[in-house]
Amino acid sequence: MAGLASEMLAALHAHEDIFRYWKSLRRRGRLPSRADLDPAAIKRRLPTISLIDVLEDHPQNAPEVFRQRLAGTGLFTAYGEEITGRTLDAIYSPSEALYWAEHLSLVVETRKPNVGLHSMAWRGVKGLSLFWLRLPLSSDGVKVDMILGHDALIGKIDVSSSGIKSAS
Repeated sequence: MAGLASEMLAALHAHEDIFRYWKSLRRRGRLPSRADLDPAAIKRRLPTISLIDVLEDHPQNAPEVFRQRLAGTGLFTAYGEEITGRTLDAIYSPSEALYWAEHLSLVVETRKPNVGLHSMAWRGVKGLSLFWLRLPLSSDGVKVDMILGHDALIGKIDVSSSGIKSAS
């Protein structure tokens, strides 16, 4: 139990770092844009950073409206494959795609951050969860057209049941 608590605390600190950085980029109530992001400022967190394109102004929980523009190298462990360039409906089962589309649509519509904890059991990885943070980005400072994500894996990976293999 102490190990899990320690993982959660570390994940929370990582989320706080990303949130503070994102908040520092806001100007006069306007949302930061992708162009405002400086990868060097969040270098330690890059492996678990993602950028998600919002392909329509009002996504209405539609999985095909969200596309992974970038998925950090550390996210390969969670997904077991490259997800960059794919829409939610191409990455997840229908129920999982809807889960993410609902949470991302909320970020778009409210223009506010969203955070949660999601089980990775859908990947066949019991005991592993994704502690996620999603932050709105906007090219014009108002309309959300991209979402900055940060993910932390919490729990143990059972390589024998997950299908994830070492690159060695």
